[in-house]
Amino acid sequence: MTDFSMIKKLYTITKATGFSHKEIRSIQSIFGNLPQVLIDYYSELGKDKRLNDTQDSLIMPDQFQHFKHNDYLIFYCENQRSCVWGIHKDDLSKPNPPVYMSENEKEWSVEADKLSDFLTAMAYLQAVFALEYYPETFYEIEQGDLLYIRTHFANKGVSFKQWTCGIEFYGNHDDSIIIVMGGGQQLTYSTDNKDHFEEMDVLLSKLGSEM
Repeated sequence: MTDFSMIKKLYTITKATGFSHKEIRSIQSIFGNLPQVLIDYYSELGKDKRLNDTQDSLIMPDQFQHFKHNDYLIFYCENQRSCVWGIHKDDLSKPNPPVYMSENEKEWSVEADKLSDFLTAMAYLQAVFALEYYPETFYEIEQGDLLYIRTHFANKGVSFKQWTCGIEFYGNHDDSIIIVMGGGQQLTYSTDNKDHFEEMDVLLSKLGSEM
């Protein structure tokens, strides 16, 4: 079973909220294979709406008919469908394949080298809109601000290569996330822990300017 502990800690998920094997087999039937990591995610976390449908959306088993593609299994969609994420059909037999992003469903670029990293990164990104405490704004930051974040906060170890010119994730607590978007030009942060939010807010709200 894939380890989703970092996602569970951030969202305080304590029990499985997933789809049945029958529902997951309906996805598998599209190309005949499905990565084990994706099976595990759908079966363990797939029905958690806060995690999967607050901003961008995990494709539900009964929605795949609206995301048909000859070469990619599209399984995640930006909220206005300005981009989608998918797995190439030739990679579906791999347990933890790369994930590709496309803005037109014609040209595709690698977003994450591993599916497990993509799912964790997406959980971090969704947290901006899903968790209780957040600054209700994005800050425009400069290179010196980015250096400060990289110096004082731990890198979470996953990222987006393509979306919004790249997204990095930081934080010193399992229940908190700092998001740097736009190739290092935009900042926001969130958590369900009031004390940890105040700790971040004191330091981070002084960086850059509100957008």
